[in-house]
Amino acid sequence: MSRNLLSRAFWGLVALGLLALVQAFSTERMQADLQALLSQGPRVAGTPAAAAAAEYLAGELRRVGYSVEFFPFTYSRTRDQGTSLVVGGASFPVNGISGSPGRRVEGPLAVVPGAGLAADFAGLNLQGRIALVRRGGIPGLEKARLAAERGALGIVLVTEEPSSTRFTFGGESPIPGATLSRTDGEALFNQAGAWAVLDVRMVSEEVQGRNVIARRGGQSPLAIVGAHYDSVPGSPGANDNASGTVTVLELARQLAADPLSERIWFIFFDGEEDGLWGSRRFVEQNLELVRGLRAMINLDMVGVDVNGSLGIGGSNELRALVDCAAVQAVCGGAPGGGSDHVPFAQAGVPVLFFFRGLDPNYHRPTDTIADPRLMAQTGRVVQGVLGRLLR
Repeated sequence: MSRNLLSRAFWGLVALGLLALVQAFSTERMQADLQALLSQGPRVAGTPAAAAAAEYLAGELRRVGYSVEFFPFTYSRTRDQGTSLVVGGASFPVNGISGSPGRRVEGPLAVVPGAGLAADFAGLNLQGRIALVRRGGIPGLEKARLAAERGALGIVLVTEEPSSTRFTFGGESPIPGATLSRTDGEALFNQAGAWAVLDVRMVSEEVQGRNVIARRGGQSPLAIVGAHYDSVPGSPGANDNASGTVTVLELARQLAADPLSERIWFIFFDGEEDGLWGSRRFVEQNLELVRGLRAMINLDMVGVDVNGSLGIGGSNELRALVDCAAVQAVCGGAPGGGSDHVPFAQAGVPVLFFFRGLDPNYHRPTDTIADPRLMAQTGRVVQGVLGRLLR
């Protein structure tokens, strides 16, 4: 046999070995993990359910040889106690936005045109008015700040999601804000000037969150693979984000006996739903470690096939390492913001974000299903990236 044929045969065997390795993900075990997390109920940061979920993850990781530590942190959270909106004498079903001040304001309704981008606010006089604006395009907090700069007393964001869906500003808004579904609120865009009363009843509470960190060996990590394990009030959070959590857990199991795992930290973030608090606090308190990373890979909502593809966003240099064909995955793009990779990207770390889109049960009590086959496929793609990045 020629040297070329020997070489090709050798690499063929290596490829078969790698394929066998990446196919070792256990969907049965992932389903059991999923049910274990869902059995706790909504895993709202700072609640017994979240604490039980963290202990479950720690136990599973220790079982396969990882050193596990909890990374505690605190932050303030606002909670809705009955926000209301009345326009022209008619009531509308709204939710206060986390990060909004609690305040009652009233004044004429002012419609922000278009998609509510920064240019749409230019030249508007919102003095003494309540701004009505479509959600999307730019962060809601930026829209609130733009509205406040032009004198608005409050803001109502009209969303594509149901009115029961809960949102966060991801920071402190200068004016009270609430969300309203397009189904319930689209007609308001024809009522500019109608008298509106927005009563945002938010109260602040101190939250104790905990990230779960698993590692092997004493070396600083070259990569962090993470997912948030908390969910919103009232939602069991199967897809958002038990799906990402279970995938990272199973990936950690697959790599437990591989020397590669000595250069990877697996982090399960808490407080994401309230404003990326777990990842923000980790980055703030570990800047030297973070700046030495080659990659932060984040998985969020990877258990429901919304778009017919696995969405991948992030740094071009890491996206070039993705091989979806190797695991028979169809891959597409993903939005850049809104999850735990963002604080790392802001610190200059190359990031990858795996995301299958917003499913109809997002932030609802019906978020009870995630497909372990999709989750395992995602994990195999991530495993391939790590192998090409770190070996």
